[in-house]
Amino acid sequence: MRVASESLSYYDQASDTYHCSYGPPAPALTIRDGERELLVRVDPQTGQVLGFTIPDFKAWHARNADADGTFDVELPPVWPLHPEAAESTDLDEE
Repeated sequence: MRVASESLSYYDQASDTYHCSYGPPAPALTIRDGERELLVRVDPQTGQVLGFTIPDFKAWHARNADADGTFDVELPPVWPLHPEAAESTDLDEE
């Protein structure tokens, strides 16, 4: 089981993208979460959330960060894998 508290994250300044992985890279579905304005990486077999990516991070951060600059992304440990749950999906290597 991957644990969010044991996550690895980094910010890619060139693409203005924030990435967070829960454990080592693994094949994943990428699901657009319009409500949170981010991309969620999900194990295609189990639905376990493997991490997330925030494109356009500076703008997202301006809208979502606390006054002190911190932010939280709350995701369920398992993502529903039925078609209604995702706006778009792609299989990637995390």
